[in-house]
Amino acid sequence: MRTFRKNEEAVSPVIGVILMVAITVILAAVIAAFVFGLGGSQQAAPTASITASNNPDTPSADLKIQHKGGDLLKGGDWKISIVKVGESPSYITSVPGNDLGVGAQIVTMNQTNGLAAATATVDGIIVTNYTIASGTVTALGVPTFDATLASGGVAMVSGQKYDVKLVHVPSNAMLLDQVVEVR
Repeated sequence: MRTFRKNEEAVSPVIGVILMVAITVILAAVIAAFVFGLGGSQQAAPTASITASNNPDTPSADLKIQHKGGDLLKGGDWKISIVKVGESPSYITSVPGNDLGVGAQIVTMNQTNGLAAATATVDGIIVTNYTIASGTVTALGVPTFDATLASGGVAMVSGQKYDVKLVHVPSNAMLLDQVVEVR
């Protein structure tokens, strides 16, 4: 009768060392990616309470966007879109210096779409023929940003619903997404 020789050795020592080194290198790379932020990072979104509503203070078809509380939105870091419900957003972006802080408000009678190609130069946000200019300071010391059209554009219509969006640009966070019926 024949006896078979048993091989008690598992993997050869060279292959075992190579596997251990490979596992160590992979683990080190994963840990380094987390520690040094090589996986990419995004700016945290600010916390802000922003509302949009029909403006009861005026007889015209307009709306009011108010910053009720939270973080300051620095000029250049936010954009706004005001379009009829069902239309694609049409954003205009603020410029540096046009900060939107607690108590500030934007009052507008115009949409942000349908604007002419010329560019206006007025204090404040300058985006293709549309300007949200630094307004006056009210009796309560609250800054007001008056949205005005330099020329051309689409005025709001009483009884129409508008989709109002305000986005923090660095984090791409939607801070306001509200439908408002203008009266």
